[in-house]
Amino acid sequence: MIINGKMNVLCLNAHPDDLEIMAGGTIAKWINEGHHFHVLTFTDGVWTSPDGIVMRDRQEALIEENKAADVLGYTVENLQYQAMELKFQDKHVCEVLQRIDKLKIDTILCPWEKDLHHDHEVVSRIAMSASRRIPRLIMGQINFYLRDFFTPNLFVDISATWTKKIESLKCFRSEWGRNGNGW
Repeated sequence: MIINGKMNVLCLNAHPDDLEIMAGGTIAKWINEGHHFHVLTFTDGVWTSPDGIVMRDRQEALIEENKAADVLGYTVENLQYQAMELKFQDKHVCEVLQRIDKLKIDTILCPWEKDLHHDHEVVSRIAMSASRRIPRLIMGQINFYLRDFFTPNLFVDISATWTKKIESLKCFRSEWGRNGNGW
């Protein structure tokens, strides 16, 4: 429900850092304009390499996520399901519906439905199922590798908040360490 011309946005993330990559500058701009943002992250963000080495543990991921939330100015909660193991389930849709009702959400921001990352695709499906009565469902591109061509239809000038986006991305030191500029 838009209150006094301000959106109440629920951002659905698969992992800590997805939101900042996808829409960090947009969120900074919209928060500056007085819109309200709550972020619900489904997984703990733990990353283990193929040879079994933990590259980012749960505590590190949560600390980084909370720092980014402070930079951009949104509230965040992390459900801490295991990364790379997320499944589409009615209970996840209900978790979103509870927040929609509690926070009077009128806009959902989530990953694009054709993202190749399994967890991103699941979160997109959850968002679509939970957003039946929501006026706006906005999907964004997180990764450059996609199975189909992403065609945006919403463009936001973030020239005034670009540095805020970069500052929020710098909170995820573990990802920079693991991926460098390829991230």
